[in-house]
Amino acid sequence: MSRLRVAFVVQGEGRGHMTQALALASMLRDAGHELTRVMVGSSRHRTVPSYFTESIGAQVIEFAAPVQVPDDDRRGVSVSRTLGDAVRRSPRFFQSAVAIAENIEDVDVVVNLLDLMAGVSRGLFPSQTPALAVAHNYLFMHPELAGAPGPARHRSAILAYARATAMRTDRKVALSFTPLSSRPELSLDVAPPLLRPGLDRLEPHDGGYLVAYALNSGYGTSLIDWQRASGVEVHCFVDGGAAVLPESAPGFHAHDLDAASFLEHLAGCRAYVGSAGFESLCEAHFLGKPTLAVPTKGQFEQTLNAWDAERCGVARAGSYDDIDDFWREPGAPDPAQVETFRAWVARADDVLVDAVERTARSSSRSNRQGPASLSTEPSE
Repeated sequence: MSRLRVAFVVQGEGRGHMTQALALASMLRDAGHELTRVMVGSSRHRTVPSYFTESIGAQVIEFAAPVQVPDDDRRGVSVSRTLGDAVRRSPRFFQSAVAIAENIEDVDVVVNLLDLMAGVSRGLFPSQTPALAVAHNYLFMHPELAGAPGPARHRSAILAYARATAMRTDRKVALSFTPLSSRPELSLDVAPPLLRPGLDRLEPHDGGYLVAYALNSGYGTSLIDWQRASGVEVHCFVDGGAAVLPESAPGFHAHDLDAASFLEHLAGCRAYVGSAGFESLCEAHFLGKPTLAVPTKGQFEQTLNAWDAERCGVARAGSYDDIDDFWREPGAPDPAQVETFRAWVARADDVLVDAVERTARSSSRSNRQGPASLSTEPSE
């Protein structure tokens, strides 16, 4: 296929979507395409890490985006603060929608990695630029995952949000721990995880320490308390590193977010504990590491992720209260299952590049002739 000019819009909440963007950018370049610019949502609560801006290999444009604001103990999400922050910054969100619309008009295809403002922008300003939406979250639209746990109202809210991010896109790609059939009637393709380049070159070994990823700094404090009581060496990755955590005891190492350092420590750990973000769970499983998935309080999508990971044998769902039992008997994943997972991941390059190319040459614009509806797709 002829060389495509591609733009990304990336959700800045959490780090998994940025990891997926790095992986997909590398795949598209290898296929002869050009990533012209990357737009990333940001706020004072979530900065865009330097490893991303330095590695993505394209112009990075930040825009104001809604963010989940931490609560008092900086563990979970404060609903009132999140709504208040959104109301205060709402005029800037309209400016973001305008900027996104302007920045996608001169490219051949735009890839949205679960950013709400990208969906809103296409809803407000219909575009002739073909669009593809990529995220694990779309998997919960799949009928085979209709048995996911939790209150129906929470699951409905998660699905409504996912659909809003994908307004007027040509297709959605759901990243999955395991293969599932695609569902054309939902404009839903299923694809392997998008893992950052170089993961397959690491040599996993057991260095006897725990690696942890804390989405919010309050969880880092919980890990410090556990480390003091257990004496186990802990390497904790958190936005801001040691500067956002209280003074810790010997044996606890706080690291700012750094892609290479995280993977190196992950390869050498005995076990991994982290928020139930899709990407880090995949990375740990790829390296054969026992994993405890701890959903961030107030983020129901992570409860769904943890359930899906446990269903697929990728991780154990739990809480920080379970770390003692988990560390005592972490239970490494079955090697044959890990090899099957690696084979699935190896297909990502072909599947995702093909999805981008098919979207770019799509001539259908029927899903962008009027305002996107959240009720036009079959119910899950």
